[in-house]
Amino acid sequence: MKTWKKIALTMSALLVVACHQDDDNNKPDSTNQTLLPNKELRGVWMATVWGLDWPNGTYDMEAQKASYIAYMDLFEQNNINAVFVQVRGMADAFYKSEYEPWSKFITGEIDKDPGYDVLRFMIDEAHKRGIAFHAWINPYRVATKPASETSFPPLDSRIADSLVVSYRTIRMYNPAMPKVRQRIADIVKDLITKYDVDGVHIDDYFYPSLTTGETIKDEVWFNRYAPKDNEGKPTISVEEFRRNNIDLTVKGIHDVIQATRPEVVFTISPAGNPDYNLNTMYADVVKWSREGWAEAIIPQLYFPMGSAESTFNHRLHWWSQFTFNNALFVGYGINRFGDADSPAAYQSATELANQFNFAKKYRKVSGSVLYSAKYLVSNPVDILSAIKEAYKQPAVLPYLGKQQAAPPATPSNVRANGKTLQWDGADGAYFAVYRSNGPGKEATTVAVTRQQEATVTDAGTYFVTAVSKKDNAESQPSEPIAVN
Repeated sequence: MKTWKKIALTMSALLVVACHQDDDNNKPDSTNQTLLPNKELRGVWMATVWGLDWPNGTYDMEAQKASYIAYMDLFEQNNINAVFVQVRGMADAFYKSEYEPWSKFITGEIDKDPGYDVLRFMIDEAHKRGIAFHAWINPYRVATKPASETSFPPLDSRIADSLVVSYRTIRMYNPAMPKVRQRIADIVKDLITKYDVDGVHIDDYFYPSLTTGETIKDEVWFNRYAPKDNEGKPTISVEEFRRNNIDLTVKGIHDVIQATRPEVVFTISPAGNPDYNLNTMYADVVKWSREGWAEAIIPQLYFPMGSAESTFNHRLHWWSQFTFNNALFVGYGINRFGDADSPAAYQSATELANQFNFAKKYRKVSGSVLYSAKYLVSNPVDILSAIKEAYKQPAVLPYLGKQQAAPPATPSNVRANGKTLQWDGADGAYFAVYRSNGPGKEATTVAVTRQQEATVTDAGTYFVTAVSKKDNAESQPSEPIAVN
């Protein structure tokens, strides 16, 4: 037995050496190659429920369009490359839907046709500027009211009363019902079939956070749908039942996207507190991540830096360890800056700069999303100074697909006409222009464009890549060209 053990150990050692040798042989020689910068999503949440960011109580079509275009121009100027627009916040729609009414936040009246294709307009204006458009939906919320003494608005005729459950201040689709899960999946399929959105996004509203004295109304559904033993007793707790209901909704969205348009990115922004997610929202985000049911998790890290467990840096450290088969983006609460009720740290843009710099230390982090759009305009405590510094150079969006990437053809015939670079590029692609900083060094991204030319300001050696509009798969670099 000892002899066989020695032989086995020797063979294992040789196999490990061989594997390491193979790995070394396959590694690129970074000392002789220019390195591309890391890909990075830089997003902004645009809340439309109650008109928070847009259209902000403006019901004139031309004024709405002008306001949205101003947002897109501001994003482009600050190298923001993704927008997460709330297109279904209250069992309503910012597009014509057979399932739910036109949102009252567009016209001031529920189900009033605004006279233009709102979602098409928003997508087109984003894409004109190379900004990815993610359709943000709230799966369950149907209506809210300020106090239990008032009444909820009447249900739209397309929504059966049997599908909803009402609490003191919120009415929602019932998460326990299979018909509700199917309805949500059908709505997502309808949305991504009709519109060329780049992503579907859900936020942190799952089971409700109720007022004092309220309990979740699901006893009937637990008794009906929970798995049971031979004696008819449930084999899981009601908490496990609730988590499974949310699991099935999340998996249903994932599955319908993969079956319909797998290039559409599915992202989720849970609360920053994992215990709150698991035990109040009944959202098992760690499980979703392990199962690969989302392409990115975006925890809302709306906390100041510090040493306590509930601070930005401690929460980010936790999420960096417990997000698995997906990308990790950081959700920044820029709405807290300059607010008199916020901690002292939020009275200076230095806090935001420190958070950006801290997040850079984590290789797992490949993007950021800011809440929310209107604060980029109001610019409390000059937060734009920190954002401009963090997003100083343009960035190429990361590839997030589950399938093998099929990058476009490498740009060819790269030429310089003074400081203007031109090239021949593939259809269905946008392009990244890089300035080389020498062999073995990371190049600088100088432009991301949908045109086949770009003007540079400095002399140097440049090269171009093509990036798929469909999924952000990037080609090999072109031949370099010197610009004097």
